[in-house]
Amino acid sequence: MNALITLLPIPAAIFLAALLLRDARALTRLAAALMAVQVLIAIGVLGRYASRGDVIVAWGFRIDAVSAFFLILTSLVVAASLLHAVFFFEAEARGPHPPSAFVVRAVYAFLMLFTLSMYGVVASDNLGFLWICMEASTLLSAPLVYYHRSPRALEATWKYLIICSVGIAFAFFGTAILYGVSQRVPGLGDGTLSLAALGAHAASLTGPLVRLAFVFLLVGYGTKAGLFPLHSWLPDAHSEAPAPVSAILSGALLNCSLVALWRLTTLMARAGQGAFVQATLLPMAVATVLAASLFLLKQRDLKRFWAYSSMDNVGLMAVAIALGSGTAFGLQALNHSVVKVALFLLAGNLLQESGTLRIARVRGLLTSYPAFAVLLALGTLAVAGTPPFGSFVAEWGILQLAVAGHHFVCVAQLLLGLAVAFVALSMHASSMLLGTVRSGAPTERFNRRLAVPGLLVTFVLALGFITPPAWLRVRGQGTVVHMRQPLPRDAQSCAPEGPLRRLDGLHVNLPQGAPTRP
Repeated sequence: MNALITLLPIPAAIFLAALLLRDARALTRLAAALMAVQVLIAIGVLGRYASRGDVIVAWGFRIDAVSAFFLILTSLVVAASLLHAVFFFEAEARGPHPPSAFVVRAVYAFLMLFTLSMYGVVASDNLGFLWICMEASTLLSAPLVYYHRSPRALEATWKYLIICSVGIAFAFFGTAILYGVSQRVPGLGDGTLSLAALGAHAASLTGPLVRLAFVFLLVGYGTKAGLFPLHSWLPDAHSEAPAPVSAILSGALLNCSLVALWRLTTLMARAGQGAFVQATLLPMAVATVLAASLFLLKQRDLKRFWAYSSMDNVGLMAVAIALGSGTAFGLQALNHSVVKVALFLLAGNLLQESGTLRIARVRGLLTSYPAFAVLLALGTLAVAGTPPFGSFVAEWGILQLAVAGHHFVCVAQLLLGLAVAFVALSMHASSMLLGTVRSGAPTERFNRRLAVPGLLVTFVLALGFITPPAWLRVRGQGTVVHMRQPLPRDAQSCAPEGPLRRLDGLHVNLPQGAPTRP
């Protein structure tokens, strides 16, 4: 677990700096520099797990291709948001309601604890640890939603806390049921919550209680992911949080819940419950895409607009999970996270420059603020899945998987949802870019606050050229699994001896004799 431990010192150092430094400006610059180093460390330490497929399970945590990929992605999202936050808080200090140094320090302190909780979610192998880290991510991010201290912010914070906590309670029931089932599995002793142990004995996880546990877990973690109809907290929380926090909520936190669902659906597939997973998760995912596309049509606030766009992409990622494609899930998550960070940061710029996020009040950006307008247009095209952006490759791959699985009705519904979303995105973006400039519109031609969004949009565009569609196909045999001690006593006997098979490029460790997907 040295790979995971190496990611802890920098967030801890920033947390201590937030407690000790009284100069908010120095804190923002220090945090941005340290998180940039964190990204390099994450790539250097975890890159081999993502590329070679090694797996390490110890002390209730797992480092494999999935966790390594999302640990790197989470670090990238947080680093980009904190780099932009340097300019964001400078502009806030010049605004009509400048935050105090104490507020800025509190934001950074909670952000670092929030980041550590997200690390814990994506790296958890124990369902108990997964539940604890997921709940911690809710509690630690709620104060960030309340940043503006307004009645709307207070309402959004309570809504976020209550709805997600109820959802997490459902996940707790599902976890308890699955633990009870494991107590009756030969070789697991008094029961276990270890995904490694449960996966090694997946053939014995049968019966209606296993399916009931999955339903509870799906409702619980689906609530945190923003799946329809459990999404109502998402637009409020994302719209009321400050722009760098909204970027992290959309670009990193939503991924955490989906990683939890990926772990659970993989376990269910090994237990021979793949058909049940598709019968429950796939309709919910498609409904999320359809509902989000309809909500996009009537949005009037730019940040709520991007929040519903996040919900639309969550639905697409859930479709990839339901179809069992880790690579399609990861590629869609990468493209969505990067471009959505850029778009939320641009929304923050617009609010600071023009004083409004009402779409109807923003006109003529191509004339008044051309650099901003170009980035907004490119980001909108990217999040809509337009070629040649990387998001188009990911969405095309998901549709191909659905067709290959003969889910033709779902494909038709997805195409309808994507078409409506494209119309909504194009309609609202064009209304802001074109038209007559209104009083109070931003007039700066270029400023430093466009640097980070510009780099992120360029990255998504580059992904469209460097991501071959063949990545979405099932690859060949993987590499050897390495299990390191200490393992829980009930899991020591389940160290995998069978082959490591690669499911669409992300590695799924299957014991000998376990059922596989065709």
